[in-house]
Amino acid sequence: MKPHILNQTKRNVVATMSGSYRISMRTPMGPQNGMLSFTDEGGTISGSIHTMGNTSYFKNGKSKGSSFEFSGILNTGLFRLKYTAKGVVNGNKLEATATTDYGVFRIFGTQVSAPIH
Repeated sequence: MKPHILNQTKRNVVATMSGSYRISMRTPMGPQNGMLSFTDEGGTISGSIHTMGNTSYFKNGKSKGSSFEFSGILNTGLFRLKYTAKGVVNGNKLEATATTDYGVFRIFGTQVSAPIH
């Protein structure tokens, strides 16, 4: 007698990181709270960071699986800060680092809205 094998259907599930995240960024000036919003379109991400009373936009970022990276210039109101951010989204949690000329900032976030499909 042959063993019974269940038919298993494999599904390609495309995870999207698109949405808005309430973030806390650890900086040399102390913790800075804000909002990170981005759109993931087939592995290309773009969006904005709103913190320190200013909004800065980025584009041409990349995502692969649950990981992402993007770069831009953060306008702090006093000066412009060039950065490269790399991180991961796990469920509704975001964790990243932003590398700058002033050090590495840790970023933690929680998704507050997701795109409507």
